[in-house]
Amino acid sequence: MSLTTEQQSALDELMAQVSPPKSAESPILNVALDALQTWLGLSPAEVRGLWDKFLARKAGLQSQWLDRVERNPLEAALEFLGAASLAFYLAEKDENPKIKTYIDAFYYISTCASVGYADIFAVTQTGRAVASLVMIVGPALAAQTLERPIPVAPTEINAQTT
Repeated sequence: MSLTTEQQSALDELMAQVSPPKSAESPILNVALDALQTWLGLSPAEVRGLWDKFLARKAGLQSQWLDRVERNPLEAALEFLGAASLAFYLAEKDENPKIKTYIDAFYYISTCASVGYADIFAVTQTGRAVASLVMIVGPALAAQTLERPIPVAPTEINAQTT
């Protein structure tokens, strides 16, 4: 799924507004960065560095991910849930008494992507961040899994094998 030029332009404009200013410091920005430090355990400088790296690679990553979801939605959903489950497991395994195995984490994360109910809940800030991401993206991916995959064009197969 490719964005139109107009959609990409609007998205780039929005992301430019979200990106922290590089020169002027504001009290609101400092509060937000402090909150991120508390939430993710990263310093404001580390958050800014990661954000800048993400923005530099955003367009390519977004295009690759959307193409993957279009070509094989079920596989993309399972990969996303598998990776999110691993991140959740690593964040919660020593802190959450209900997360003893990867399967416990997968059970919780898969419910975040669908019905939103489980007898498990996140206790760490990182676990909450992972669960929040899954709650945002998961339902859309779950809906896509019922779509037929878009076949790969023969020219694209040749390009992938070379």
